[in-house]
Amino acid sequence: MIKLPFTLPSRPPVTRIRKCDAAQLRAPAGPRTQPMRGFEDHFVDIVDYIVRITDEIWMERAVGRIYDTYDASCTIYSSYGVVRSVEEVIAGTITTLNAFPDGEIHHLNVAWSGDEDEGFYTSHLGHSRSTHVGRSSLGPGTGRRSSIRFAADCVSRDNRIHTEWLIRDNGAQVRQLGFDLHEVARRAAEADTLEHFIVSPETRLEGQTPRKLLDLPTDTLDGWARHMFHNIWNLKRFDWLARYYCAAATVHAGGGRVAQGVRNIGALYLNIQAAMPDGVMRVEHVCHSEENDGVIVAVRWVYEGTTAPGGVLGECPAGKQVFMMGVSHMRFSGDRIVEEWMIFDELGVLVQGYRK
Repeated sequence: MIKLPFTLPSRPPVTRIRKCDAAQLRAPAGPRTQPMRGFEDHFVDIVDYIVRITDEIWMERAVGRIYDTYDASCTIYSSYGVVRSVEEVIAGTITTLNAFPDGEIHHLNVAWSGDEDEGFYTSHLGHSRSTHVGRSSLGPGTGRRSSIRFAADCVSRDNRIHTEWLIRDNGAQVRQLGFDLHEVARRAAEADTLEHFIVSPETRLEGQTPRKLLDLPTDTLDGWARHMFHNIWNLKRFDWLARYYCAAATVHAGGGRVAQGVRNIGALYLNIQAAMPDGVMRVEHVCHSEENDGVIVAVRWVYEGTTAPGGVLGECPAGKQVFMMGVSHMRFSGDRIVEEWMIFDELGVLVQGYRK
C-alpha cells in the first residue's frame, strides 16, 4: 500500500460529506462526537456546524442566524478589502440573496484543525448555482445562470465565527453572466469604499542571494505543503510538478479553468504567475480532512507581486502592486495529488490594479 507523503495528526473522527446525499447531511444528527464547548447542542462536530449554518443561512434563508453564529465585531477578509462587523455580513447576504434568489449551495469539502480551547479553523470548499435576477455588484440582473466554486476559511469559538477569509470565483461568474471582466473591475474600483490591505511583497534586489529550499521537515502535513508551494511558486521548479501530482491529475482553477495532466497543470501555473512574474507566495494556513474518497489537504495562501499583461489577468494595468488570495484543496491517492480545487478571484485582483 502506497502511503501519504506526510504523517497526519491524531484527532477525533468527524462528519464526512463527500459522496453523501444532501438530504442526509441536513437530517437530524446523532450525539456529539467532538468536544465543542459553547456550541449549540445539536451540532455534533465542527464539520456539521459549518454545513448546517451554511444551509440555514443560504438555503433556508434564515439570515438572522448570522447574529447567532458570527461575532458582533467579526472580521472578513477578501481580495476587495476588509469587513469588520456582523451588520455588514447581514447586509451583504441580503444583497446577494436578492440578486440571486434561487441560489443553492453544494458542499465539496470541509477541512479543519484546532479544538474547543484554541478555537476551530475550517476551510469550506463549496459550489453554488443561481440565476442572476436582481442587481448585484456585477451589474443589473441578466436572467442568466451561473455555477461557481468558493472557499470560506473561518476561525470559530463558542458557536461564533470571529474571522473569515472569503474567496469566490467571481471571474467565472462574470463571464457566465456575459459581462466584461475589465469593465466590471474598473467600475468596482471607482465605487470602492472598503478598508484596504497594505501590499508589501518581498523584492528580488539586484545581486541578492538566490532563493533556497526551505529548511523545514517534509514528513509533516504543514512542512510538506509549505515545501510544495515554495518550490513551485517561489523557486519556479515546474519540472518538479510530477513529484506532487499524478500523471492524470485534474486541477479546477479560478476563472472556470480546468487543467488535466502534469503538462497542462504546468501551463496553468505559468499563466497565473505570468500575471505577476515577480510574485512571492506565502502559505498562511494548512489543514486537512479525511473523506470518503481520500485525504484532502487545504492550504490558504497569498501571492503578491507586480502586475504584467498577458497572464491570467489578461490586458491588465501594468506595474501595480497587488495580491491574490487563494485556497487550494488537494485530494490524494497514495503519495500524489489526483484532484485539486484552486480557488482564486481574478476580478478582485483586477479591482486592485484599477484603483487610482
